[in-house]
Amino acid sequence: MVFFKRTVLYFLIFFAFIVVGCSSKSNNSVIKEKGNNSIAQKYFNMLTKEDKIKISNASPEEIINIYYNSINDKNYNLAVVCASNFLNNAANKSSEDISYVYNEHIEYLKNIKRIDIKSIEVYPDTMKKNGSESVEKHSKLYCVYYMQKSNDIKKFPEEGYFTRFITVSKSPLYGGWCISYIASSP
Repeated sequence: MVFFKRTVLYFLIFFAFIVVGCSSKSNNSVIKEKGNNSIAQKYFNMLTKEDKIKISNASPEEIINIYYNSINDKNYNLAVVCASNFLNNAANKSSEDISYVYNEHIEYLKNIKRIDIKSIEVYPDTMKKNGSESVEKHSKLYCVYYMQKSNDIKKFPEEGYFTRFITVSKSPLYGGWCISYIASSP
């Protein structure tokens, strides 16, 4: 009986090592996510008190407007904070360093001369509770139509009318709404 108990104990210890070893990849993603939040925190700390209050209290539609207006105003720190969930998601899905992802997004935004939003259309919530009552979702999807002008059409030819599908969700950084995904239309 003692031999059986020791065998079971050794098996459980061996199994525990396997579980810990297999979960190290997910632990790496947790470490990466914490690093992403520290980069977002760095940009958040550079915002003015007014900007921090503005984004913390903004509705989902307002956070989209703040993002595009900050591009027009060349306030790139505010733009990346408004899109920090999106940038963190992009870094988590790629092998790129989070600092690189943020810097590349800022460089992309610097090529834009002006964005004029034509409309922001919400996609209705399709989840229903008891068949009639709506349930609040953790994210909201919008279709944004806008006109974009480039600083230099030869260097950055992305000019004209665009459609973007934007998902907003709550930010772990500041508790308000934040852009979590940006996708282009087909």
